[in-house]
Amino acid sequence: MKAHLFLAAAMTIVSGAGMAQPLQMANVNDPGIYCRFSPDCKIAPLHTSSSFTPSNLAVTCVLESRSFVGGSMDSQGLYGYEYRLILNNDNENGTNFLAVKSLALNFNCPQSFAFGGHASNQVWIVADGGPGDVAPSTVNFMETNVMVRFDPPLILATLTNRSIGTYFIGLASTNAPQLSTAIVEGSTQTPPDGPMPFHAEMQARTP
Repeated sequence: MKAHLFLAAAMTIVSGAGMAQPLQMANVNDPGIYCRFSPDCKIAPLHTSSSFTPSNLAVTCVLESRSFVGGSMDSQGLYGYEYRLILNNDNENGTNFLAVKSLALNFNCPQSFAFGGHASNQVWIVADGGPGDVAPSTVNFMETNVMVRFDPPLILATLTNRSIGTYFIGLASTNAPQLSTAIVEGSTQTPPDGPMPFHAEMQARTP
């Protein structure tokens, strides 16, 4: 029942209905953000990886998610969660495209955290010192869901790209991790045909 409710709510966010609350994002660096969770600024995350391959392209969309326990005085009782999307070209040729527009997560009650002189941050983007080079345009919260949007989309062009990925996108929660269903939406295109939308259900570590 919980998975069905999440899928329904996530589709509501995607369609633009309902009242979504924008979450405050902060660009951070590695290891700076992890000093909030560990006295030695090092974390030992647990990883989960899930992938999706569209039927018309030899390209793989990978969702990496990881969680770690807060071990500092500032993070007692907190868990850190991070997410990253990676598009890999599996020897696909031609002028084809895979585009990801959004990632929906079952994530209840994101916790605020202090960083860079601000106490009301809710999402961190590891834009310095970590992998990836694409940041989300917005992150919104509604009911028990977090919606990460990319505008412009995260795009892999098979003619020029072998791989492209986002930065790690992080949130904190007081709830321990479990595996739940995440939804990745976007489109594929094999010219001269127009874009074909896709809706992929993938596993992720969430509170």
